[in-house]
Amino acid sequence: MLAAKLRQGVFPRQKYAAATTEQIKIAVDHLKSQGIYGKETEPVAMVDFSPPALIGNDIDAHFRHIGKLVAEPYLGIAKNFVESGGPKAPERPLPGQWVFQSGWTRYGRDGSVRRVACPDAGDECLVFDVEVLVPESPYSVLATAVSENAWYGWVSPYLTGESPHPRHLIPIQDPANQTPRIVIGHNIGYDRARIQEERQIKRPPTAFLDTMSLHVSSGGLCNQQRLHWVKYSKAKREQDEEFLKLNADTGKFFDVSSLNSLKEVALHYCGITMDKGRRNVFVDGTLAEIRSQFNDLMDYCACDVEITLRVFLKVFPAFLKKCPHPVSFAGMLMMSEGYLPVDKSWTEYVQRSERLFEQVSTDVEEKLRNLAEEALAVKDPMQDPWLKNLDWTVEPQKYTKPKFKKDGSYAKNGEPRPYTKQVLPGYPKWYREIWDRKEKRVHVTVRSRVAPYLLKLKWIGHPLYHSATHGWTFRVPQDHYDAATSGPASIHQHAALEFPVDPENENYEPIPATDNGKFVYFKVPHKDGESANCGNPLAKGYQTAIDDGTLTSTYAMAKEAMEMNAMSSYWTSARERIKSQFVTWDNDAQDALTSQPLQLGLPSTPDNTLGVILPMVVAMGTITRRGVESTWMTASNAKKNRIGSELKSMIRSPPGYSFVGADVDSEELWISALIGDSQFRMHGGTAFGWMTLQGTKAAGTDLHSNTARILGIGRGSAKIFNYGRIYGAGVKYATSLLLQFNPDMTEEVARQKADQLYAATKGTSMRNKTYFGTPFWHGGTESYMFNALESIATSDDPRTPVLGCGITDALRKEVTGDRFMTSRVNWVVQSSGVDYLHLLLVAVSYLARRHSIDMRFMISVHDEIRYLVADRDKARAALALQIANLWVRCLFSYRLGIEDLPQSVAFFSAIDVDHVLRKEVDMECITPTNPTPIPPGTSLGISEILDMTNGGQLDTPKESTAEPSVLSQPMPLPSAKELEALAKTDPVPLELPMEPAHDLPPPRDTETIGARQRLAHSTDAQWQC
Repeated sequence: MLAAKLRQGVFPRQKYAAATTEQIKIAVDHLKSQGIYGKETEPVAMVDFSPPALIGNDIDAHFRHIGKLVAEPYLGIAKNFVESGGPKAPERPLPGQWVFQSGWTRYGRDGSVRRVACPDAGDECLVFDVEVLVPESPYSVLATAVSENAWYGWVSPYLTGESPHPRHLIPIQDPANQTPRIVIGHNIGYDRARIQEERQIKRPPTAFLDTMSLHVSSGGLCNQQRLHWVKYSKAKREQDEEFLKLNADTGKFFDVSSLNSLKEVALHYCGITMDKGRRNVFVDGTLAEIRSQFNDLMDYCACDVEITLRVFLKVFPAFLKKCPHPVSFAGMLMMSEGYLPVDKSWTEYVQRSERLFEQVSTDVEEKLRNLAEEALAVKDPMQDPWLKNLDWTVEPQKYTKPKFKKDGSYAKNGEPRPYTKQVLPGYPKWYREIWDRKEKRVHVTVRSRVAPYLLKLKWIGHPLYHSATHGWTFRVPQDHYDAATSGPASIHQHAALEFPVDPENENYEPIPATDNGKFVYFKVPHKDGESANCGNPLAKGYQTAIDDGTLTSTYAMAKEAMEMNAMSSYWTSARERIKSQFVTWDNDAQDALTSQPLQLGLPSTPDNTLGVILPMVVAMGTITRRGVESTWMTASNAKKNRIGSELKSMIRSPPGYSFVGADVDSEELWISALIGDSQFRMHGGTAFGWMTLQGTKAAGTDLHSNTARILGIGRGSAKIFNYGRIYGAGVKYATSLLLQFNPDMTEEVARQKADQLYAATKGTSMRNKTYFGTPFWHGGTESYMFNALESIATSDDPRTPVLGCGITDALRKEVTGDRFMTSRVNWVVQSSGVDYLHLLLVAVSYLARRHSIDMRFMISVHDEIRYLVADRDKARAALALQIANLWVRCLFSYRLGIEDLPQSVAFFSAIDVDHVLRKEVDMECITPTNPTPIPPGTSLGISEILDMTNGGQLDTPKESTAEPSVLSQPMPLPSAKELEALAKTDPVPLELPMEPAHDLPPPRDTETIGARQRLAHSTDAQWQC
C-alpha cells in the first residue's frame, strides 16, 4: 500500500471503517475458491515523498475546491447567462438590416449599428455560429453571435472583395483586454477552428461550451436506441397509429431524448421546427451567390444562433442536474481546447501517401485487368472451377434497320450498319460489365464481384463461388467431404448448404444445382456468425485469413494483389478525412486586427514552416460522455504494411517544446475491479480485483492470461474479450469475436467456448430474488464486480460513484425497463472512466497554474493524455501528471469507502516525453510511406522524475531564470495565503448530495448462502450511507 508520506498527504485522517473480520473471511474464501489465494506476486518498487498539500480536510473536499477554481469564472458566467442574460437577449436584426462590410459589426439593443474590431469585452457570454463556403475553402465567409446586450455579424474580407484570398480567421478577443469569455455553439469545435486566437500558441482566456455535448450527456441515445428512435419518429410524422401502438416501449424513451443535430434538439427541447434548406448554397454554391443572397444568409446564420440560445437555456440546467460536480464542467471545457502543431512534414506526408496510394491502386487494377484479359482468352472456361461461374452470354452485333427503295434496292445510306453505341458486341456479359466506356478499357477493382473469380481464390484449398442467397461460398468435392474425418478442424464442423434443384424455385442457381451430388457447398465464415453472408472475401475483415494462408489463390500474383490492396486499406478509409484537415500555417492567414500576416507565436524557420490543426472535438459525444472526433481520436498506430498509417507521428513539437503525457494503465479494468472490491472495503478482495492489481503475466495469473487460457487464444486477443465483457457485452459478442479470430471454428464450438468463458468469469445468474431482492451472479472471478455494476445500472437514479454524474434520460429504468442492459452497464464503467479523465485534467490544470508550469492541453484519446510543454518545464510537467494521477486514484478509492491505495497503481508506469505524437516513445513508425525510423523519445518512471525534480518539488528552482509563460492560461489562481484560508472552509455545496458512494450491494458470491445473508443483514454491511 502507499508509503507513509504519500498516505499522510492524501488520506490525512481516517473517516470510514476498515473491512470487518467477516468481510475478510468471505474474501479469502472467495480467492481460495478461484485458486488465487497465496499465489506469488511481483514486488513493487516503493517511492515516498510529500505531495502538495490538499485544499480541505480530505481528498473529496480537495477536488471540490480545485474543481471550482478551475471551472470559474466560466461556470458562473454560464449560470448567470441562463438566469438573466440569455432570456434578455435582443431580437435578431431583420434580414434587410445586416450591413455588408468586412469584419465585425455590432447591432445594439437600442438600434445602434457600429463597426467593431471584435465583440465588446462586456459581452462575456456569446452564442456563436459560422458559415463556410465548402467548395472554396475551410475558412469562414459569414458568422453571427448574440450576447445579452447585442447582436454581432462578421463578414470575410474575401466575400466583400477586399481580399484576394479566403484565409481570414475570426477575432474574438481584444488583445488589450483579455477578459474571460465563454462562447456557446452547437458542435462548437467546428466554430472554434475558425477563431483567430485559438490558432495561436498562447492560450487565450476563452472557453467553449457545446450544446451538443450538453444534450448528449443528459438526453442522448445509445447506438441500439437510434434506429428505434428514427423509425418511431417517422411513424409520428406519418401518424402511423398502428406502429406507434405496437412500439409503445420506444415511445417512452422517444419522449425524453432525440438525435444530436440542432434540428432534432431544437424540436425536442423547444418545439421549434427548423428549415435548413437555405444551407445548401454553402455546400454547393459560389461566392457570387453568397454575395447576392447576403441578407438572407446572414439571417439564416442568425436564426441558428437564436435557436442555439434557446436550446442552451433548456439544456444547460439539465446538464447541471446530471453532472453537478464542478470538475465535470471544467473537464468538458478542457476537452474542447485541443491543439496539434505540425510542420512542413505534414504536407509531404499527404503528398507521399497520395502518390503511393495512386501507384498501388493502379498496379492492383492493372494486375486484375491482365487477369481479365487472360480469362477472356481461355478456350474452354466451363472446365475452370472459377471461370465457369461468370456469365459467358455473348451479345451479337446489332444493326440498324435497313431502308429500301421501291425497287427493293437499298436507299441512300440505307444499308444495315452496326450500332455505334452497342458495347463490345461478341464479348461475354461479364466482360462487358467491367468495360469503362470513357477509358476504353476494362476497369476492375478488388471490390468488383468478378475479382475473386479472376484471382481464383480458394478457402482452405477449395474454389470460391458466389451465391445470390448465401454470399461467397466454397465448394468441396463430395468424395473429399465423405473421406474427411470429424474433429475440431474438420470440414464436418461447418454446416453444408442446400440449393434447390427445381428451376421453378425462386432461389434456384444453376451451377450448385448441376453440382448436386458431386460437390458440397459451405459459407465462407463471417465474424457475425453462420447467419451472416460474406460480401467480399477481399474485405478488411479477411486480412488475417490471407496472412495465415486460409484464403489463397492459384496465381502467385494474386497474393501480391491482395497484399497491395491491404497496403492501401488504411488510406482508402481515411484519406478524405486526412486531406481535409484544416491547417493554418504561420504567416499564411491574415491577421484580422492588423491586416498583416498572422503570426501564431510558433518558432518557425525559413526552411521549416510550422502550422496548427485544431481537432474538432465533441467534448461529450457519446452517452458515456466520451470525447468524439473523426480523425485524431480514431487514428490507429503505425503499421509496416499500411500506407499513411503514421498519421499521428505527423504531429510534431515546435523547437523548444516537447509532448509530455501518459497512458492510464488499465483504467477501466481498475475502476471495475475497485467497484467490486469496495464491497469488502479493501483492494484486491475479489478475484477480479486481485488479478487486476497483483496478477502477473509470467505466472499466468493476470486477467488477460486467465482469459487466454480458457479460450485457447493469444493474450493480446484476450484483452478484447475482457474489455468487451466489462462493458456489458454478452456471450453473443464473445462468440462473434471467436469466429472472427478463428474463421474455421463453427458457431456451435465458438458458443461453447464463450459459455465456458462467461461461466468462469461472470459466473452463473441466480434469478431467484429470495436472498437479495434482485437477481445476482455467483461462482465466477468477476461475479462481485458485475453484481455491483448492475446494481448501479438498474437503480432508480444511476450515477457514477465518484463525481455523481447521472445516466442519460433515455436509459433510465422508468423508460427502458429491462432493455438495453449492455449499454447501461457499459455506461457505469465508461462514464466512470470519463470522470477519471476529467479529474486528471482538472488536477493537472490546477498544479500547472499553481506552480507556473508552462504547458497546455493537446488531446486525449481514450486513456491517453498529451500536453505541449516548454522544454524547461518537462520534468515538472511529468511530476504534475504523476501527482494528479495519485490524487485521482485516491479519490476513487475514497469515494468507494477505501482510504488507502496500492502503491502499484498510484503512479503512471511511465511519463512519455516525445517530439512526435505516438502511442509509445520507442515506436519507429515505419510504414510504406515512412521507411525511415523516427528517433525515440524518453520514458520516465516516477523514480527518475523525483531525481529530476529535487525529490518531488513542483516549484521552479530558485537558481532558474523563469521565462515568461507563452502556453499557460493567463488566469492566476489565488495566492498561497488565499489557498490556505480556502482549505479551512467547507467545499462549495453541490446541487445534489455527494456522499461517498458506499451504498453498493453486499457481496453476493460465496459458496455459503448463509454467510451472504449474515453479511447482507449485518450492521457493518449496511455501510452507513
